[in-house]
Amino acid sequence: MNPEVHIPGWEWYYVATYFFIGGVAAGAYFIGTLAELFGGERHREISSTGFYIAFPLILLTPPLLIADLGRPERFWHLFFRAKGGFPFLNFQSPLSVGSWALLLFGAMAFLSFLDNLVSEGKLQSAHFAKAYSRIPRKWYAVVGSIAGFFVAGYTGVLLNVTARPIWAATDPLVGALFIASGASTGAAAIYLAMSWRKKLAYPGLPGFERFESLSKIIELILVVGVVVLAGRYAAPLMRGTIAVMFWGGTVLLGILIPLAAGWYIPRSAERRTSLANLATVMAILVLLGGALLRITLLQAGQVQ
Repeated sequence: MNPEVHIPGWEWYYVATYFFIGGVAAGAYFIGTLAELFGGERHREISSTGFYIAFPLILLTPPLLIADLGRPERFWHLFFRAKGGFPFLNFQSPLSVGSWALLLFGAMAFLSFLDNLVSEGKLQSAHFAKAYSRIPRKWYAVVGSIAGFFVAGYTGVLLNVTARPIWAATDPLVGALFIASGASTGAAAIYLAMSWRKKLAYPGLPGFERFESLSKIIELILVVGVVVLAGRYAAPLMRGTIAVMFWGGTVLLGILIPLAAGWYIPRSAERRTSLANLATVMAILVLLGGALLRITLLQAGQVQ
């Protein structure tokens, strides 16, 4: 069959959800690492929240990836290949490389998660805590961030290397777009988690706010770049339900409105409650837009 017309048949509820959750986890972990490395004690809550988010989320991704394989019992082929009767490490496809990166990211996220539990006294085993404290937390945070952003970006690369017109035409912007979206949605997830824990990031953390705004601006630029680079192959994004979800959901609700709100909202103590409620709504819209971005790009590439 001609690979240029072959449709992968990926189910959005498996693949797009996997893309989305992996991106949020990677973004939250990266922001947590930045806060850990450069934020000092003032940003410690951002750091710990990012690490608390990343590990539980990344645990959700392997079942989604395995479920879409068609032959779930053969998932081990993502990591190993049989040659001459012996298993060898499999690095022959972007999916396999991404699976190894996912495994590394999950391991580092687990270490950071444990470190939070130990440092906050929630893990009471004294012997374990003593042994664990010998591991420099910043080392595995850096390694985990690199692996995490690879996970967030490779999902876009996976689309770009699949021979469907809109995906192939937008190489390599989709990977960069998914990284920017991961940063944006990761920040939104951190804000919601801090709000739930009653440890809000607003007001008084301008570095965090600037990062959120910058990630949204980059995401918007890359969205426009993807559409322009796709040219006539962007037609699925211009009509029907996909267009409504892409332009109305991803661009308007997920990027433009939260970006405008971030510039408009005054940081005044007198209106703290209403501002916090509005910021919560904006964070939810960012997450919605990030999910719709992956659903629409995935579906647009599979439209006949």
